[in-house]
Amino acid sequence: MLLVSHVRRWRAWLLNSAGPGVGASADAATTDAVQLSVLRVVLLISVLLCGALSLHVAISGLVQGRWMAVGIMSAVMLLVLLAVRNSGVEPRRGAALLVAAIYTSSVGILVSTGWSPVLSSMGYVFAYAAPLVAGLLLSWRLALALMLLNTIGFALASSGLVWPQLPQEWVRLPAASFYIHTGVYAFFNVALPLAVYRLSAGMRASQAELRRSLQLSEDVFQAVSAPTLVCTGDDRILRANMRFMQMLDSAEEAALVGQPVARILHQGDRQARELMPAGWRTGIGRRWWLGHSVEPRAVVLRSCRQAAAGLWVYSFEDETPLLRAQSDLAESMRRERQASRVDPVTGLPNRLRCSRLLSHLSRRDAGQRCRALLTIRINNLRQLNARFGVDGGDQALRSFVQSLLRQLPGGCVAARVRASVIAVVWHPVDQEVQALAHVQALREALPVQTWIDGQLAALDLSFGLVCLGHEGAGMSAVVDGAEWLRRSELALDLATDPRWRLRFDGIGMFNAQTGAQVNRAMAIEAALPHALSHGELHLIFQPKFDRSQSLLGFEALARWRSGSIGDISPVDFIPAAEASGLITQLTDWAMDAACAQLARWHTQGAHALTVAVNLSAHDLERADLCERVLATVRRHGLAPAALQLEVTESALAQREDAALEQLRHLRAAGFSLAVDDFGTGYSSLAKMVDLPLDVIKIDRSFLRDCPGDARRERVVRSIVMLAHGLKLEVIAEGVETPLQQSFLHALGVQGLQGYLLGRPEPAAHWSALIASDTLPA
Repeated sequence: MLLVSHVRRWRAWLLNSAGPGVGASADAATTDAVQLSVLRVVLLISVLLCGALSLHVAISGLVQGRWMAVGIMSAVMLLVLLAVRNSGVEPRRGAALLVAAIYTSSVGILVSTGWSPVLSSMGYVFAYAAPLVAGLLLSWRLALALMLLNTIGFALASSGLVWPQLPQEWVRLPAASFYIHTGVYAFFNVALPLAVYRLSAGMRASQAELRRSLQLSEDVFQAVSAPTLVCTGDDRILRANMRFMQMLDSAEEAALVGQPVARILHQGDRQARELMPAGWRTGIGRRWWLGHSVEPRAVVLRSCRQAAAGLWVYSFEDETPLLRAQSDLAESMRRERQASRVDPVTGLPNRLRCSRLLSHLSRRDAGQRCRALLTIRINNLRQLNARFGVDGGDQALRSFVQSLLRQLPGGCVAARVRASVIAVVWHPVDQEVQALAHVQALREALPVQTWIDGQLAALDLSFGLVCLGHEGAGMSAVVDGAEWLRRSELALDLATDPRWRLRFDGIGMFNAQTGAQVNRAMAIEAALPHALSHGELHLIFQPKFDRSQSLLGFEALARWRSGSIGDISPVDFIPAAEASGLITQLTDWAMDAACAQLARWHTQGAHALTVAVNLSAHDLERADLCERVLATVRRHGLAPAALQLEVTESALAQREDAALEQLRHLRAAGFSLAVDDFGTGYSSLAKMVDLPLDVIKIDRSFLRDCPGDARRERVVRSIVMLAHGLKLEVIAEGVETPLQQSFLHALGVQGLQGYLLGRPEPAAHWSALIASDTLPA
């Protein structure tokens, strides 16, 4: 292993392998390493040769007294050793010493072998080899100088001149011929061939390294992210990297080589393709257009630098994606602005655009002209969406809008202001009557059915109308568009909400009268919570008598005297309570107040009296209704039978199953149940069989013109017969004349209630009569 290690170390020293490098400095280092390796190869052979010969010459010279031969050989050996010493630190000095050793050997042979022309010529051979060694190891200039020097020797040799010879007894040794032939053999047959081979191998390695360097440079050139061109001084393309070719949508770089840059780059926009100016290199950051296709690419010159050999390197940046992104963003913003003004389903202006139009018209036409704003609602659009899907509902909506647009006169603008509401800004009209006539004509022309996926579906339409700028509207002439739309939608509510009683042939109109009604309703709704919490509500009681004029009990009726609004009828505040979700709180208050008053009457000795309290449809939806009512009567020390609960037919019809279940719980708890306003609701008489009822109250509307009206008499008689057949008690409301009283007595009606017998009065009025036992008989 030690021998192998030494061999490897000597081999590394001898070959002096250069590490891999990149660029000109690496190439120079590789060349220097190869030259040093060649020098060491020659020196190694020379050391071995001279060492062996010097040893032999020294021994022979000393024995024979040939001191000059020993001196010549020692000088050569000294020069070779000095060359070896300097080969590591100063390679060029070592190479010069080697050349000196060669010339010393040459001169030594020439001055010591004149006795043998053949051996003498060997000295010239050594001299002739010196330029080769100098060219390999030093420079071609020195080699040329040595060639010229050897020309002198060649001329002398050609003329037959014999160099001055040293005495044979000084230098001649018996083995001189062997020494000279051995030196020539070793130098020319071993040292120089090995040196040339090493030089050739080194050059091949240098070429391979150069190819790797060139390939790396090519890879870097192709892989650089910036599109890059290499051009000649007159701006003809020499190279283009892959990124540039991709930007040009081309794969053939050869087709570009030699072409002027102006052939592919031009100024202006996509249409105005101007030639590049001569000083375009100074336009760093300027935009150019690349290519001559329909859609050339936008590029910006980012850098321009001069390379070796007068070449120019241009780097570009492709701005095409940025321009496309900016264009897409602009288009997206345009579409967004369009979407912010246009309904995507119908293509009509949306609520915002309609509001702005109304604001503009209101300001422009203030006090001059009147415009009608019509709103049309498809009431069953949600049902159509549920039945046919959203696409089917959109299809129905688009079909209706198209029919509407065909019927609208010129100057009208339609807009979709809500999912199911279309607004129409009508052309100027003279008065409300004219606008109403236009709307009625339009309503008759519009379809009430449409085809959806091959099926015929009905359209349930509502119409609302408000006039802009009309004095009768009871509003200022200049109102913003949002307020006009709000009023137009209130007009829709006037057409469909049963609370509003002011409609014009099915068309809700928002004007001074309806506006006041709506404003009052909103004020009532806003004030109701304060009324419940601050005791503004109170009860009055209307008596009920049996056939013998005995007092059966009372019906509790809520009344409201508002500090800000004044007296408010139940016809107004009960719907407001239902709309605001306060109806259950109103019921709880009325029930508690009625039970409290009934308990006071019981303490006065009127233990047989009962009080009736009305329940709404919302009350019947309360899961804890029965528990609440029981807690109320127990809190006041009353039996459940003392409280009669009245429900209307319409309340029972809204959720029949839930209402039936609630009534069964209440009946099982001991409460008396009555159907109020019987005959005015929507439930059939057959359903009355299943209801757990105790009392049927005939609505006052059936007693109008009765007796005397045969049809009404038959209805009342049928109701009484039905109730008796079901073993139910019958109470008639609205008894106002003795004839009505006699008629009802004849039919067997058990209870009567009306102004004839007693008007609704506060509890104090009835308390005084109960205490004095002077109730009306």
